[in-house]
Amino acid sequence: MVTSPLVLLIGLSLLPPSTVQESEIVVRGRLKPFRGDTAFATLTVARPAIEAASSLDEALKAQAQASLFRRQSSLSANPTIQGMSLRAIAPSGAGRALVTLDGVPQNDPFGGWVIWASVPVDAIDRARVVRGAGGGAYGAGALTGVVDLDLSPTQAGVSGGLDWGDSGSWGAQVNAGLGGVGLHYSRALRYGDAAVRSPQRGAADEGVFGDDEAALATWRTEVHRHNLTLMAGRYDSRRDTGLSGATARASGHQYAFSLTRPTADTGDGYRLQLWYRDSDLANRSVSVLSGRGGTTLANDQFATPAEGYGLNAAWRHENATGEWEAGIDVRRSEGRARERLRFVSGMATRYREAGGRTELAGIYVQASQRLDQVSLTAAVRADRWTATRGFRRETELSTGASVLDLRTSDAEATVVSARLGITRQTGPQQWRAAVYNGFRPPSLNELYRPFRVGNDLTEANSALKPEKLNGVEVGWRYAANALSIDLGLFHNRLKDPISNITIGVGPGTFPTAGFVPAGGILRQRQNAGDVRAIGLELSGRWQATERVILTLSGTLTDAAMSGGDPALAGKRPAQAPAYLVSMGGNYQLGRTRLGADWLFIGESFEDDLNRQRLSPASRLRLTAERSVTKTLSLRLGVDNALDADIPVQRTNDGIISYDNRRAVMLSLRYRP
Repeated sequence: MVTSPLVLLIGLSLLPPSTVQESEIVVRGRLKPFRGDTAFATLTVARPAIEAASSLDEALKAQAQASLFRRQSSLSANPTIQGMSLRAIAPSGAGRALVTLDGVPQNDPFGGWVIWASVPVDAIDRARVVRGAGGGAYGAGALTGVVDLDLSPTQAGVSGGLDWGDSGSWGAQVNAGLGGVGLHYSRALRYGDAAVRSPQRGAADEGVFGDDEAALATWRTEVHRHNLTLMAGRYDSRRDTGLSGATARASGHQYAFSLTRPTADTGDGYRLQLWYRDSDLANRSVSVLSGRGGTTLANDQFATPAEGYGLNAAWRHENATGEWEAGIDVRRSEGRARERLRFVSGMATRYREAGGRTELAGIYVQASQRLDQVSLTAAVRADRWTATRGFRRETELSTGASVLDLRTSDAEATVVSARLGITRQTGPQQWRAAVYNGFRPPSLNELYRPFRVGNDLTEANSALKPEKLNGVEVGWRYAANALSIDLGLFHNRLKDPISNITIGVGPGTFPTAGFVPAGGILRQRQNAGDVRAIGLELSGRWQATERVILTLSGTLTDAAMSGGDPALAGKRPAQAPAYLVSMGGNYQLGRTRLGADWLFIGESFEDDLNRQRLSPASRLRLTAERSVTKTLSLRLGVDNALDADIPVQRTNDGIISYDNRRAVMLSLRYRP
């Protein structure tokens, strides 16, 4: 039984302490958070909430109502749908939120998605979330907001943990610190249930599986009143997503150099950062046989080498009543997908290669000023985006003959984005209002590479334009003694959203795409009109007693498409839930801490025509942690404790896939 959102909004919930005040945030090696961000919907997900969740993206979903393209977590999702969005305006596999680690973009250079297992969780100290289009320093990609991850401070000595789960799942984490050097390593195997269940399940369906390995090294030191940070990381992540033969593997590296002069001494400071990341993706798609009696290989994307480069620099001036900052942001992404396709009797008959290059250069200035009880903030940014060297080639493997050779036209756009906010502080209350706009350019994957899931095909579109978002919001905050409340209303208009639009139904043969089997759908990425969204955001925290903390967080969004195809007018964007509300709790009983997190997910639709409904669902996570000694602790976690049915995907012929059933994990942690 799913509780209505109205009932959820009446009560407060139980959850581990998860947020900290902005004034408390001091991060060595970075400029302090911009004061003007308080005029927007901001929150900080602290380490206890991250540790209590099954994955980082699940912690962000519970606290900030962030979501991947589909409902499941990154523990079972294909890498290509792990992009993050905020406010449920119009989720996308590429993501409509910018995710950074110590200022370095974590969005994949080819696809825009985020490999959430690419960084050991112990390396992350907190996640700072700013919702709403990101003008100013955040820039391109921060269409619905930004998730800014801070590195954990270096801890001397060795720490780590072991995890044991049912179904054979396990994990291990090791951390070490010496001087300014910090090392983090994690490895985890996760076994899950078959996504399709009886009576629909057939020989084509099998249990999901994940295998993640990640390492991150940092070095921090002080050089003549400057903070120098070097970062290097690597990852390897595999997902078997529930269909026999459907396997994805993502790998990559990242490196960054950051030099920061804090503003504390003189009021003037700056930061210079250079970064590089590479990635590769192998992704096998299959066709499902009639009656789900098996699968046949449909597409073998055996390599997707991509690289991203970037430079950002900022100069900051601060005084007791105001601040200003000016900076630049330069990024380049290039890559290509290599695939074997059109399998006949288990053998590929065609080879495809597609890719290109995108570049972005932006400049910005932002400032804030306090005038007694009122604070004003403003930012303006100009970006130049180009897409060049786009191509798509297909050849017959048996003869080497070319059957398709597309050289796409170059594209370019100049986008000016801005934001303006005001706050008024009256005792424990703060009122805020803001207007803003922002943009997200299409990824290389959206521009140039088609893809297949089961019997459904989606074509690329090199004519895509950047998405743009305009928004206005108002809010009220209250913080006094043991109670804090943050309430906000927003109205956003997403122009030219990149959506997968239905253009054909199988069986049939279509230009460029080729044959679509029975039960399959042909879609194409298109800039599809507008999405208008009105929403309510609420979070509250109450220290009920010395032992109990009660909190609530939730977002209710009324999103509908307009313009473009008349058949889509008034339809909810695909995968956009009507609400996301989290309830949970924390109770300290001696050396034992009991916790709960109950997430409620509203109705959504698999498709743009709203014919394939995904019913409301809920997931309850329970935790119990006990200190065994001063350095050792045990934690028991039960995910989906009520064993709820959580639909995550629905095909055109009515086949429903579900998220994992109940899972139990016992963890041992050592902290010196």
